[in-house]
Amino acid sequence: MKGVTLLLYVCSLAVVLAVSGCGGGGGASDGGPDAPGDGGPGGDSAPAATCGNVQPCGGDVVGNWMFVEECESAASVAAMESNFATMAAQSWCVGQTLVGIEPQATGSLTFEAAGTYALDLTFSGYLDINLPAQCLAGLSCEETGAGLQSQIDAGTYQMPNVSAITCSGSSSCLCRATVGSSRSETGTYSVAGGVVAFTADSGAINGKSYCVTGNALHILGVSTGPTGQINVDSDLVAMKQ
Repeated sequence: MKGVTLLLYVCSLAVVLAVSGCGGGGGASDGGPDAPGDGGPGGDSAPAATCGNVQPCGGDVVGNWMFVEECESAASVAAMESNFATMAAQSWCVGQTLVGIEPQATGSLTFEAAGTYALDLTFSGYLDINLPAQCLAGLSCEETGAGLQSQIDAGTYQMPNVSAITCSGSSSCLCRATVGSSRSETGTYSVAGGVVAFTADSGAINGKSYCVTGNALHILGVSTGPTGQINVDSDLVAMKQ
């Protein structure tokens, strides 16, 4: 299929999920400054009730945690859409738009009392991209999707974290890209205030804001607002086992 490549802003989505980031050095929004918080009432056993609604508060992380949910703020999603539009403006299809994001996370994170940790995290989910008719070069949506999938199967697709693409529609196409990547690592950790600092066996160091409320651990992607306030941009939730 002639030069048809979706421009996916995959790393932006993955970076808010992975404890140690998505390649390269993380920005300020990934391990932002510590901020005190009240952590909300105890006894939160259902993550859906608090995902995205807690501030960094610290707490006891020792134990085995299973990832169950990830959510993002409206501002974070809007930033991804804006970044996608900027990149699309320099692509073969300037009219393509990111219209849906659905991140998912599974796996485990174990903190030992001795100060070591073990991470086994699988990021998955999908991105929905709209391709207008003028970008299809006369191809049907099914042909467009099949061409993209053939690139994935051949290992020539530009984004290695994309495992499948399907497109549907008549004039414009809605293409759903399934994304997935896994990360496993071990190392040591320390906590101070509302930040847990991970030092991987590889030597990589990364700090993440967090909050333990009841049986839920919230690993937070935060940024600092223009007046110095702490904004929670993403929330990766794990439940204690």
